[in-house]
Amino acid sequence: MPTVTPLPSPATPTPGRACPQPPPPKPDYQRNVLGEWPWPTPDTAVPQSHFWLTDPVLGGRKPLANGYYPYGWDGDGRFLLHNGADMPAVRGTLVTAVADGTVVVTQSDAEELYGWRCDWYGQLVVLELDQQWQGQPVYVLYGHVQQIQVEAGQRVAQGDPIAEIGVEGVSAVPHLHLEVRVGSNGFATTQNPMLWLEPLPGTGVLAGRLVDGAGRPWQGVRITLIESTADGPVYHYTFTYLDDPQHLIHPDAALAENFLFADLPPGNYTLFVSVAGQEYRLPVVVNEGAVTAVEIMAGLP
Repeated sequence: MPTVTPLPSPATPTPGRACPQPPPPKPDYQRNVLGEWPWPTPDTAVPQSHFWLTDPVLGGRKPLANGYYPYGWDGDGRFLLHNGADMPAVRGTLVTAVADGTVVVTQSDAEELYGWRCDWYGQLVVLELDQQWQGQPVYVLYGHVQQIQVEAGQRVAQGDPIAEIGVEGVSAVPHLHLEVRVGSNGFATTQNPMLWLEPLPGTGVLAGRLVDGAGRPWQGVRITLIESTADGPVYHYTFTYLDDPQHLIHPDAALAENFLFADLPPGNYTLFVSVAGQEYRLPVVVNEGAVTAVEIMAGLP
């Protein structure tokens, strides 16, 4: 990645908890468009890897469906912008502490704001990690849970029971919604949790940037990743991060990514994108347990 100028990190205010009335309307997310302002640039002084968090799902989570509802995407208009990662499992499956820390929230959000609106997660647990990131606190939110087994103020060790997977709040099927919040425990401070969770065994992560020459991000663009295998090509896809009026989606400081593939088998791939009438292809190599960083600069014709 090129050498770039780090951006300062502004202080993050403590979020308010009053329920908005009326609830905010769903924004009109724009796809296949350039952002109005330049995207953050990678900070080469910051370590790229911070896989601090272990798998929270007892028995092991499933590989992330990169193309369905990843961080920063709205499910092709079906949902609101996603601020975390979803991990489906049977209702009642135990979820555990992803790291050592202190429980700071265990409650319903029916009357206090922790998400897009109240009663967003139904029941939630928030863990503040012992370890800080660049001097900032790190919080991990567990949403849509049931049978909470901890209480606020309790110390937990990595692997301790936290709660069970449920269908509370805005949830149609049993799953854990996991968020990573950096700086403060607010909905507007999330980052992509797949850059914090340990990759599944035998997999790696690809973090990329799709920007124009002025550094503006392409939003809502489909990204295709073609895996070379002995049995022929395997296709993976995801989307570049969308934006909304509150600018709720944030990249990692070191990578400044605006798209990500998680849980990839190591090996050789071709990254393909078609944007503004132009096609781009880039060979990439994914390594086990590591992040591969790529950038495609794509301007308007």
